[in-house]
Amino acid sequence: MSSQANEPYVKVRIKALEIPPVKDGIVIGRSAPMGADAMLRTLKLMSTEHFVHLVVAHDAIVSDVIVREAVLRKLKEDRLQLFIMRRIKPLMAANELLMLDMEIEVVIEESL
Repeated sequence: MSSQANEPYVKVRIKALEIPPVKDGIVIGRSAPMGADAMLRTLKLMSTEHFVHLVVAHDAIVSDVIVREAVLRKLKEDRLQLFIMRRIKPLMAANELLMLDMEIEVVIEESL
């Protein structure tokens, strides 16, 4: 038997840390290990972007949504919350933090 058979094997993947660690937003589960206040403090330290805190009331799964202010200039808060509750909530557990990476396209038509 070769001595190499007992050698430890290490596989490492290296990826640059993205700053901020949140692209467009984050959906925070009711039992998530990090709450909205801690996440907002972290984002404030790591980014010059402005984030908005949306509280989700009376839900067993989702407690909060933190979203870039720039997103809310393109997409109204109530429509975003409705989308999250209809499409994101069914995919998540109460102890999860889900990152949002959204592609929003605004089409403007005007007669000149």
